[in-house]
Amino acid sequence: MVDVHEARACLATASLCDFDDIVSGRVLGASRHIQMILDMYVKIAEAKERKQAETAIATVGTYFKETRGKSSYAIVLALKNVEAKIKANETSDYAQAVKEAQRAYFREADEHLEKILRYAARLLMQADSVMLFDYSSTVEKALVRAEKKLDVYIPESRVINGGYPFVKGMVEAGHHVHFLADAAMLSVLDQVDMVFIGAETFYPDGTAFNTVGSDMLAELCALHHVPYYVLTPLLKGDVRATYGIYKEPLTSDLQERIAKDWDEDLKDHVDFLSMELVAVKPELITGYICEKGIIKASDLFTFVYKEEEYVG
Repeated sequence: MVDVHEARACLATASLCDFDDIVSGRVLGASRHIQMILDMYVKIAEAKERKQAETAIATVGTYFKETRGKSSYAIVLALKNVEAKIKANETSDYAQAVKEAQRAYFREADEHLEKILRYAARLLMQADSVMLFDYSSTVEKALVRAEKKLDVYIPESRVINGGYPFVKGMVEAGHHVHFLADAAMLSVLDQVDMVFIGAETFYPDGTAFNTVGSDMLAELCALHHVPYYVLTPLLKGDVRATYGIYKEPLTSDLQERIAKDWDEDLKDHVDFLSMELVAVKPELITGYICEKGIIKASDLFTFVYKEEEYVG
């Protein structure tokens, strides 16, 4: 197990801020985290001699697979994919090999994202309002690219403050933004045409994993007949579940987030442990919007990447 100090010590100075932003949760989104980690790989390769760089990249990669990868298996698959590309590159210039692997990964990711955004845009043409729950860079891009102005409802989840990061992009895109507490979701649901969420990870059976509250919203949507869509590249599929390897429960201590101004003595007598990541049942999901189209949860297994295929 690689600890945070060991991983941080491997980085180039220019990467320290990005590393801290991921570890602290100041920057959200699996796609954004992959980009930041791969930038760390490049800066390590540019700053160190080859053998040192190989060891440092392996250490940093292992740290993020063991930590951030617990909530989003896409990070594990993406890093393995890039590491395999680096290893297969026959150039003697190690920094160049790392940069080429990074570029190749993002070319593929961009192609997949463009398809997701195209399919989402077609759905959004049928809507006048949409609710977004918990920050996802894919969901944000879909709404920014929407061809019409929408009423956008954003419930804030206090577990991770995942609503606020949507706001600037939605306002700049010209949408009418409604920002509310997550506990008020039901009060506006009859004004919403569809719900979009991202996913940290999903199982091949169609179970999606996302921030706590995503499950509650899915239940409400089912009761009120509001379509509930998950926008995600297939890379985020965790095929390990097919072999009986399931995600560990992911919890977080919310003391500093929701009780920052409490009396210290009072805080000492309260347990702030909370679920952070929850499963959304496949029967509650209208469809997955991925690079293969708008897919029913029951059909996902046909399309999900097998790890051995993806990492080569």
